[in-house]
Amino acid sequence: MGLVKRQPGDRRWGMAIEFPLTDHLGNRVIYDRRSGHQRRGSVATVEDLLIIFSQTPSIDPNQK
Repeated sequence: MGLVKRQPGDRRWGMAIEFPLTDHLGNRVIYDRRSGHQRRGSVATVEDLLIIFSQTPSIDPNQK
């Protein structure tokens, strides 16, 4: 018996999913977040990040 690789979008248990649903923490899930926009995107531009990082104090890695 070999491993069967899941395809993107396949559910782990092969069960049909209907929204809205309640997750294991009791939170109400209205829609499938995986089909939405990229959630890891930055809210700041590269220029904004450069300004923010230039204003932060430098840390000496040898200091304990």
